[in-house]
Amino acid sequence: MSSSKDKAKETEKYVAKEFKKSFSLGVFFLLVTLILPILNQFAGGVMLKKLIGELSVTYLYSVLLIYIVAWIITVYYVVRTDREEEEH
Repeated sequence: MSSSKDKAKETEKYVAKEFKKSFSLGVFFLLVTLILPILNQFAGGVMLKKLIGELSVTYLYSVLLIYIVAWIITVYYVVRTDREEEEH
């Protein structure tokens, strides 16, 4: 019976660790996303500047940077989780 309690505690620790990791990465992505309207409000001139043809800084930030950050977070999460699972 004690082994099932040990497994339950181990599972609780694992779930708490995964929640902490997922939550912190989610907050990071939310902050990266919320920076866009703040930049548009306080640095509108810079954000409307055309960089490549008709593509503005705002467009490049919202499309490229946020997309790239999402992939980086995904790869980071998978690699870190795989590494942690190998340790156990």
